[in-house]
Amino acid sequence: MTIRLPGHPVPWPADGLVTFAATAVDVVAAPEDGPDLLRQAARRLCHAAGPDAVPGGAGGELTADLGAGLRAGMFVSTEMRSGTDKTSLLRLHLRLSGEGEPSSPASLEQWAEIWHRQALSPVEVERLVTELPLLSATVERLRHGKPLAGFAVLVTGHFLSDLVGLVGCLAELGAPLDSMTVLRKDYAYRWRHRVHGHLLEQGVHVAECHDAGAVAEHTARARRAGLLCLALDDGGYVAPVLLDGPRTRTPERAAAGHWAGVVEQTMSGIYRLQGREAELPFPVFSVAQSRLKGRIESYWIAEKAVTTALELLPSLKIEGQPALVIGYGNVGAQIAALLTQRRMRVAVHDSDILRLIDAHENGYVTARDLCTLLSEHEPLLVFGVTGRTSMSRPEFTALRRHAHLVSASSRDIEFDLPALDALAVQAPATRPMSTPSSRTLTLSGGIDVTVVADGRPVNFHETDSISNLHSDLVYAGMLTGACAVATDPAPAGLDPAWADTVLEESGLLQDYYERYGPQAAPTAVVTSARGASGGGSRR
Repeated sequence: MTIRLPGHPVPWPADGLVTFAATAVDVVAAPEDGPDLLRQAARRLCHAAGPDAVPGGAGGELTADLGAGLRAGMFVSTEMRSGTDKTSLLRLHLRLSGEGEPSSPASLEQWAEIWHRQALSPVEVERLVTELPLLSATVERLRHGKPLAGFAVLVTGHFLSDLVGLVGCLAELGAPLDSMTVLRKDYAYRWRHRVHGHLLEQGVHVAECHDAGAVAEHTARARRAGLLCLALDDGGYVAPVLLDGPRTRTPERAAAGHWAGVVEQTMSGIYRLQGREAELPFPVFSVAQSRLKGRIESYWIAEKAVTTALELLPSLKIEGQPALVIGYGNVGAQIAALLTQRRMRVAVHDSDILRLIDAHENGYVTARDLCTLLSEHEPLLVFGVTGRTSMSRPEFTALRRHAHLVSASSRDIEFDLPALDALAVQAPATRPMSTPSSRTLTLSGGIDVTVVADGRPVNFHETDSISNLHSDLVYAGMLTGACAVATDPAPAGLDPAWADTVLEESGLLQDYYERYGPQAAPTAVVTSARGASGGGSRR
């Protein structure tokens, strides 16, 4: 049996006999770096196995006993290429064999994940930097005086390759890596394990975004180091925790005095603060509500969400079929337009009456009541784009035909999956012509409901959400906001106008227009391989 990707479970055989299990991680690097990369990976694997596991071997292959009869064989291969490129695709192979039920601390899947936690090579980092020119230019504008030198930065992030670039830029602006925390949003990204490994190698603390104690632990480390805290958040994982401290008798609220502020890039994070703005003891820099994010990024997200959703659907003819978009904000409006371009009959619902009027006057089918739209429009495809829970029990029972539910939010909250499970009269199943990433439930009356990507944001499924050249703009905006919080903060609270003023006076949008506007010409980006590790320069 072969493990091709970590995260795809391969069960231990019932008879206890493992003849062969394998996985491999690809690294772009100079061919001569192969032996060192293999030794690093072998040491990482043996460290997880315990002190008795020591890599050995000869003839180009390393071996190690991982305990409980499990043995690892490790070697590196090089893809043969023509041309003069001085780099190669190096493939680090892990083969596991043995007998008996494993008592080691990791299952086969966990061994695969450990193996895939291979830090980015200098060549890969250098290529990454070229894909983030706006971030690099922002660092050059702001690097004087190292504005983040006195701050312990917490980043909530999707484990995509661009996160490595953002962390490197924060370090270049003075944020100490050993006082930095990254909260991991656990989605099925291709590079998630490599990004995780890279952050650990840099000395960054990594925790899960739902870890209740992570914010308090970060605050405590910052206090011991004599640093103030600052967060770049993605989904409201920091400020609400600090505000909720008094209600749960935890120390978070007292620790809030050690926080300079929070940069928030998602509307779901802003929604979690609604009605509580007066409680905030620090400023929140809202990239989420900025014109920069709303006017430019929305199309990229919508296009990725629609494209990925259609790839994950079974073979369907969608032309002429009804679709429903719940949430007519910046991204939802773009999704509705893209579905219309694909010749679907699109309906729109939004709880905001102004948005609903806008959708109606743009020619979409609308109704004040969502259940009415679901029962009368009978959508084949439903996109949830509200950043909140858009469908629960009443909405599920209003469905009149087989519907495919697709989330395009930054969190897995669009569809109330426990309520859907409770309504099911038949256990979830993977049906013929469906994909392994979707599950179908049958409701009373024989109505099938397929939850695409298990209800998680479809634009994050097994891929980068948007390309680095696209995420570059918002990350540069977040970096600009972090420096504003650090050097010239607004009063405590949430003032979207502050973010717009800072971003539009920073030079970031001018830089964007010069790079991609009508007179733009291709330009070389001078980079340093050390850039994303916190050193070197960027231009």
